[in-house]
Order: sequence, then structure tokens, then C-alpha cells
Amino acid sequence: MQSIKIINLFGEKLDIWIEGSLKARTTIILVHGFATDKHETAGYFDDLSKALGKQFRIVRFDLSGCGQSEGKTEDINYRKHAQDLESIINYVKKSYSGRIFILAQSMGCFITALLNPLGIAKSVFTGLPNSNTKYIANRLKERFGARKGGIIDYKGISIFPRSTGKSQRIGPLFWKELFSLDPAIKVEVYSNNTKLLVIHPKQDEVVGNEYLIEYSRIPNIEIMWIDGDHSFRKKENRKALIETIQQYFN
Repeated sequence: MQSIKIINLFGEKLDIWIEGSLKARTTIILVHGFATDKHETAGYFDDLSKALGKQFRIVRFDLSGCGQSEGKTEDINYRKHAQDLESIINYVKKSYSGRIFILAQSMGCFITALLNPLGIAKSVFTGLPNSNTKYIANRLKERFGARKGGIIDYKGISIFPRSTGKSQRIGPLFWKELFSLDPAIKVEVYSNNTKLLVIHPKQDEVVGNEYLIEYSRIPNIEIMWIDGDHSFRKKENRKALIETIQQYFN
């Protein structure tokens, strides 16, 4: 594993790991979800990188304000994170030849679709959030606002207590970008530029099953439903998911 730092458009250092088969002709970029990091929840990306790294070069990173990357959580928003992803893609294109794939989890799917990068041969979205952004905001409010110390303030600073015991401060720009987003349209536009597989967890406790049918109406994507919670924590579910992703990328 190689650990490097690159500078995003805001002058912040992004922490990147380059793993797997370093001489592979294909690079897979992993894009983590909301306010997590390059490991993802319950080590999802750790297991994924280990499995896919046998055949592919893996690039995973912390978005700004997350993990070991610089930046403030108060500045987290989709557009800024999309620009982080653009910096990563540009680095990969300059450093390696061959194809580029993307695998995004949860709100990392929105970041990828919002950026709509060109030159991505295949993409996989797992845990894709609901297409109704007001519904997403309500679920976030129910999830974090109900916890001790939780505050939801669309125009000020929100406090999100995490299961790790830490709290994250989220600024108003996050909500502004969320409410201005039309996820189904963004995913459809992106699907015109990449071969896209969307995998929905059947027992998703974070996203649920509401407002997902809109994605099934997009003509250029493949959709699968697999047993598992939002992060596929159960060993057997994660194993089945990884095997499905391996088969798709191969």
C-alpha cells in the first residue's frame, strides 16, 4: 500500500491509499459516504479493497473534512466533495494508463453522479440514497436529531452524534446542496457516460425502501437487490455483495 497526499481545489491535503495490484491495467476508485472515511462503515471498504485488489489497482481516499484529509466538517457539501473526487480522478488519469472504474457507497453515489466524470468505463453504486431529498433530510433528522446532543438546523450548524461517540458539525451549505439536487436526473445523466450497476440492500436501515423506484425507470442502468443492511455488515451478505461486484467488474 502506498500512502500519498494531493491538494484539492481549496488547497487542502487529501489522504489517499493506493493498494492492490499496482501493475494492473484497471484502477478502481472507491468513494465513501456521508462523513465516513476510506474504511467506510464496519470496514466495508477494507474488505472490498482486499478482495478487488487481487486483480485491480485500488485507490481509496478521505473526502475533505473526513478521516485523515484536511478540511472542516462544517464545509462538507456535495459540490465540494465532487470537486475532491475530480482531483482524485485527474491524479489517476495522469499517473496510470488503462481503464478507470468507480465504486461509490451511499452519498458517495450522489457525489459521483453530481460530478458526472467522463472516461469511467464501469461504475457500481451501493446503498444509493432516496431520490426525494426532503425525505432524506427527514431521515437524517430522525436518525441524528433524536440522539442525545443532536441538533438539526438547516440554516445554521447541525450536530450529528455518531455511533463512535464523536459528534460532527455540519454547516448550512450541506442542506442547501441537498435540497437543490435532483438525484434521479443526475444518476440518469451519469448513466449515459458509464456502464452503471446499482445495488440496493434489501434490509437498508438507513435509506429504507422509499423513493427508490424512480431509479428503476432509468433505461441505461442495471439494478439488483441483495440481502443486507446499509453497509452489508453480516459476513454472508458482504461476501455475496463482493462476489457480485467482482463478477460485474470482470
